[in-house]
Amino acid sequence: MKTLKDEIKLSGLGLHSGEKSSVRLVPSDRAGIYFGNKQGLSSVTEAIVEEDQRLTGFFLPNGATVRTAEHLLAAIAAMGLEAVEVYAEGEEIPIMDGSAFPFAEAIRETGLAEVGGEVKRRAITVPIVVEEKDGRRFLSASPSEQLTVSYVIDYSGTPVGTQNVTYKVTAETFYNIISKARTFGLTAELDYLKRNGLAKGGSLENALVFDEEGLVGGGSLRFPLECVTHKVIDLLGDLTLSGPIPTAHYVGIAAGHSIHGKLARKIKSIFP
Repeated sequence: MKTLKDEIKLSGLGLHSGEKSSVRLVPSDRAGIYFGNKQGLSSVTEAIVEEDQRLTGFFLPNGATVRTAEHLLAAIAAMGLEAVEVYAEGEEIPIMDGSAFPFAEAIRETGLAEVGGEVKRRAITVPIVVEEKDGRRFLSASPSEQLTVSYVIDYSGTPVGTQNVTYKVTAETFYNIISKARTFGLTAELDYLKRNGLAKGGSLENALVFDEEGLVGGGSLRFPLECVTHKVIDLLGDLTLSGPIPTAHYVGIAAGHSIHGKLARKIKSIFP
């Protein structure tokens, strides 16, 4: 079982709160991802989730409230970190540059160490499907010999357009490609976010923003399919709420945090 060689601490702003926040990752000899505070430790699998298409937040039995953790959780899972304690200062995990790369990079630079104990390997053996909006939003998990994610987004009529990717998820592909994809949004969505008190910490430093013409602020994409690839990060992070991500081929079509959560709950019912 793999944990960290040493403690990691990262600080920044909360994307939605706009407040300063920090997070510490601490080596552990207990399998799984645990969030800790003065009341003790709670497994991420005990989370009571509040879902929205734009973020995932959850409450834990130890009283902790955690928001915007999906990028961190994706990095923990994809980089092979199997036992870790997470301590957050503030309710929101710092957004960093809007991608999972700062977390993946910190884990890689710190390194992993073997500790006693085992993590149960899980694999999907029969297809699982969840849908929303009469099938217009779709997410499935099918048997596969390797963890694979295919994702399609459809922003027809915008510069984002329709994009699709397929990745075999390994620590290397996550670190070198997937983790670097930043969160994105449309200027048309800003009014909704403001009305709901969201994205107070959002800026062109931590998000890709598109208007009718293209990227705002003269920035550029890190690679052509950065937007759809970010959805792969979100999915991997949300799936950790069911425990270790089962080996499967996951296919998402116009999905999002809400439908990710539905699949995670189905997986959790299969692997309690």
